[in-house]
This record gives sequence, C-alpha cells and structure tokens, in this order.
Amino acid sequence: MKHNLTLPIDVRKYDNDKQFFDEAYNIFQMELQARYNRPNLFNKFIYIDEKVKYDNKPNGFWHISSIGEDDTKYDMYPCCNDITNGLCKYMCDFGHPENFLKDDNSIPCIYRACRIKWVREIIELANNNKNHPNLRIWQHKNQRTKEKTLKIRYLNGCIDYIIIFKISYKNSDIYCYRLKTAYPVVLKSYKKRFDREYNNYIIMKSKK
Repeated sequence: MKHNLTLPIDVRKYDNDKQFFDEAYNIFQMELQARYNRPNLFNKFIYIDEKVKYDNKPNGFWHISSIGEDDTKYDMYPCCNDITNGLCKYMCDFGHPENFLKDDNSIPCIYRACRIKWVREIIELANNNKNHPNLRIWQHKNQRTKEKTLKIRYLNGCIDYIIIFKISYKNSDIYCYRLKTAYPVVLKSYKKRFDREYNNYIIMKSKK
C-alpha cells in the first residue's frame, strides 16, 4: 500500500523569504527540535545540532534548509520544475550578497525548506514499517572517513527524498542517530549512487 506525504509548504503565502524561513523553522521547532515531541528512530534518540549560528536558527535547521556550495555547480537548478524556482532570490548563487551561510559553505534553499515536514513523516513511516514499499533503508560506511551513516530514502512517483543520519556508537552498540541532512534527490548521479549503495547493502546483508 502506497504512502503519501503532505504537500510542501506553499511559499506563495509569504511576503518574503524571511517570513517563509521563519515559518519553516516554526515547523522544525515543533516537530523535530523540541525534545518532548521529537520522535525516536528505531528506539534510539535522534540528535539534532541545536547550536545557533545563523539567523537565530540552529544548525540542525539549516542542515535541511540549505544547499551546499558543491551542489550548486551542476548545470541545472534542483528546483527547475518547482514553483520555488521563480520565488528564490538566491538561485544557488553562493556569492549572493545576502547569503548569510557563506561561512558554512551553504546557501539558504526554499526548495528544500518547504519540504521540512517530510522529515518527521518519513521517520514515523520507517518506525512503523521498515519494509514499507516506498522506503529504502540502509547503512553505508565512507571508506575515506570511516564514518557510518544510516540512510532512509522515500520513493513515490516523482518524489525522491533522502534523510541521512550519522550513526553514533557507545560500547559497540548504536547510541543515537545524528541528523546530518535531508533533501530531495534530483540529480541522476545521486540517484544512481544511492541505488548502488542500497543494492550493495542488500547483497552484503544476504550473505551474512
């Protein structure tokens, strides 16, 4: 049975990007940052970076509401087929004079931020059914940094969205999942990379 996510935030309701990001942050604060209401993931604590550095909002918010400088070097805008394309003043321009995330090598991204509700919805779906047909869940170890991550990818029609957690261990057991980032998967190279990681994980798991 297919699962549907809620619609993205309608950015047209806001007079400017400041109002929009404030509203997106309110949602983030209520559904993810507030510890009394924050979901666990597979019965483990979800760690979110609450240190405030930019625009009076915590790093954890910007991890899922901005785009990295390296991801802006491709030939297409991630939002090219989305309504946010005509409403974003930054347009993936790292050098934009109003880009207050330069020190973090990022750019505020309306396209990503308007889908902020999806993070909790996908976490809850994974908690309820790891094997849901719209989900692919796997672990991946970076061979260079040795960092181990948990990735949850949601696929449904034209929607392709991924949440990435760093796995923190204590005495060889998983202690918590640290939210690293979450974003729509747009580029073909990323889709292929995630497909490859997932397929390799399934093959390795079947051999154990």
